[in-house]
Amino acid sequence: MAIQFTGLSNQGAVNKNERLQQESLSNKTATKQSSVQNSGSLAEDTVKLSGTAQTLQNQQTRISELPDVDMDKVEQIKNAIAAGEYKIDTQKLASNMSSMDSLF
Repeated sequence: MAIQFTGLSNQGAVNKNERLQQESLSNKTATKQSSVQNSGSLAEDTVKLSGTAQTLQNQQTRISELPDVDMDKVEQIKNAIAAGEYKIDTQKLASNMSSMDSLF
């Protein structure tokens, strides 16, 4: 004995899925069209830096152009050592060394 079901099919579900896909596609198309300007090209993103950001960017550029070593200072120290005039403050040196040690 075979059982037959009438009125039951997955046709409604398939149609519903197809309709959802078409709606999704039409929404995407509408979104793309709304981003197109009157001239027919896509809108461009723009960035505007604040005054603080511009100042920081300028300072970073200036710093990057500076040399890594102050050769004038190096030359002064070399000459002072050669002339026997360079004095080392041992207390300051010890204090700096102990403060560096506390960082680790």
